[in-house]
Amino acid sequence: MDSARDHQIEIWNKQYSPSEWNKRFATASEVIEYHMNYVRQVSDKNRKQLRCNLNISYGTNEREKFDVYGDDLPVNAPLFVYIHGGYWQILNKDESAYCVKPLVEKGIRVFVLDYDLCPNITLTQTVEQIKRAGEYILKYATDNRIKYVCFAGHSAGAHLLLTMLDRDFVATVGTRIQLIKHLYLISGVYSLEQLRYTSAVNADNVLGLNDSNVKKLSPLLMSYQHLTQIGIKFHIFVAEHDSSVFKQMSIDMNEYLGKYSLVSDLHMLPSLNHFDIVEKLSENDYFITQKILEHAENN
Repeated sequence: MDSARDHQIEIWNKQYSPSEWNKRFATASEVIEYHMNYVRQVSDKNRKQLRCNLNISYGTNEREKFDVYGDDLPVNAPLFVYIHGGYWQILNKDESAYCVKPLVEKGIRVFVLDYDLCPNITLTQTVEQIKRAGEYILKYATDNRIKYVCFAGHSAGAHLLLTMLDRDFVATVGTRIQLIKHLYLISGVYSLEQLRYTSAVNADNVLGLNDSNVKKLSPLLMSYQHLTQIGIKFHIFVAEHDSSVFKQMSIDMNEYLGKYSLVSDLHMLPSLNHFDIVEKLSENDYFITQKILEHAENN
């Protein structure tokens, strides 16, 4: 590989390494350590304080499970589904329940999803797992007469949500797709073309990417024509202290959805980074939390 190519990949390595861009701590390792400690502590506290139903299976694999928070709410309560990030390689549902308390306290049941991580499976297989989860959730909502379902995902979780909503998934779930009212996409990964070559994210091709599937797995290259008559509203959030490539992906994704006449809005949140943009979902008065509550109340 020539030196120019090496230099370009080094640029991509930093651009796709969110911890390198934080302003809260002196080093990347400090922000990651803080984030991991924070999400674990808040998630553990929420499991102790809220009525839960843990490890519900949506598929046959060991990690095809989700946790329910607010299990004592009415069966037809509004439903919020959260998909964690971690570049499809780290984190799990046990560490990702930091967002649930403000929602449960306002009468919204919350599902926190788990899924298998790469390289135990490929990213293509992870997307198929999330589709199975989506099918399960929409059937659950139908069976329990839930009229309002929304999904949120952070980073890789935002990517998984958009890849879930392909033409095959919509054909499979049929009219149940109309139960999904809002999608909250937080500091998402929407193109894999550059990321594919980074050692920071895809060392030894742990994601299983190739010339064929990198296009199928990039939301910015997918068609969303089949969603135009469904009425899902998309809300894209990105942090001021995300890298320029993350901010540009969010801008591009908002514009791309608009090309299909889909309702989408974009919010760049000041003074935040890739990590506290979701840590603050634990706060009642946080901008994204308030948007979620406002939308649920108005539906």
